[in-house]
Amino acid sequence: MTAPSPAVADRLARNVLRRCLHLRPKENVTIETYPSSLPWVAGFVREARRAGARPLVHLEDEASYWTAVEEGRAALLGAPGKHEWAALENTDVYVYFWGPEDLARRSQLSESTMEKLTAFNSRWYEVARKAGVRGARMSIARVTEANARYSGVPFAAWQREVLSASLRDPATLRADAERMRRAFARGRSVRITHPNGTDLTLALAGRRVMSATSEVTPKGRKTAFGVLSTVPDGSVYTSVDEGTAEGTLVANRFTHTPRGRYEGGRFEFSNGRLRSFSFAKGGAGFSRSYRQAGAGRDRPSFLEVGLVPEIRISPSLEEAERGAATVGVGQNAMFGGKTKVDFLGYLTVGGAELSVDGRPLVRGGRVLRG
Repeated sequence: MTAPSPAVADRLARNVLRRCLHLRPKENVTIETYPSSLPWVAGFVREARRAGARPLVHLEDEASYWTAVEEGRAALLGAPGKHEWAALENTDVYVYFWGPEDLARRSQLSESTMEKLTAFNSRWYEVARKAGVRGARMSIARVTEANARYSGVPFAAWQREVLSASLRDPATLRADAERMRRAFARGRSVRITHPNGTDLTLALAGRRVMSATSEVTPKGRKTAFGVLSTVPDGSVYTSVDEGTAEGTLVANRFTHTPRGRYEGGRFEFSNGRLRSFSFAKGGAGFSRSYRQAGAGRDRPSFLEVGLVPEIRISPSLEEAERGAATVGVGQNAMFGGKTKVDFLGYLTVGGAELSVDGRPLVRGGRVLRG
């Protein structure tokens, strides 16, 4: 990672702490990080103190982390001690710089090892909700030269894109998010088309429509994972009718997952089921997980539309690209749906047209404001 200047680090911290997390004087700020993000963390420490708050930095050494994994101590990493839980219980604002840093190495871990490493996750959210934590996950932490090579994107462009989007005031996305939320809440059907062969119709189910703008709000904190935002972020999403889907979705954006990258994906739906899928490259992980999954794996799951103008190439942020439409299959209980199968896959098409009940909301990737 190219180290930021103190001024740039301070500017990012100021935006996240004040506009996204609404930091107040005398609050306790816990910042968790891995080594390469320390120059960014320094800005958060400085800005927290300027706001009259009290920062605490929790550093996980990357090399020591992987040593523990290699020596069979993954379960220990996934079971924080009482002192770490005590820190969370007394935290008001939490900032997490993603780790471990080595995405390629992480992608090679077995499912059983990953389960051990993340065993704390459910309890973490329970403790954070009870403590009233407002938190953010910082995507800039993933932007390293090694991860750029692994993800197949140019490092400098990726860093510029994520930083620019992370500096955006979330208030600038609220109006578009609310307009799209109302359209999804009131609508009955969605059609997505693109000259690349995409022509897909989904049914809306009158369920809760959610939005993400990197800001933690009192309303958002009432949801299952709403104590943590992602920076940058910006999208509107909802579960869809699990029994209705007709047509084709052809991805023209990569799909990055912890298990690798899918390229040139294609979903074919009929009578509410995924009848076939294919990938130009990297679809083995999707195919393997799909074959192993149970009933419900072939059902349409969710619809998401991105709102962030700066996002275009950033791995794991594809869904946030302004006007991009993402459609999932499989599990959607986390979005208020009915399918609980242990599988979730999705594809993203950018530059498409999306209409609700025949009224265009997105055209050529532009979010319409009429």
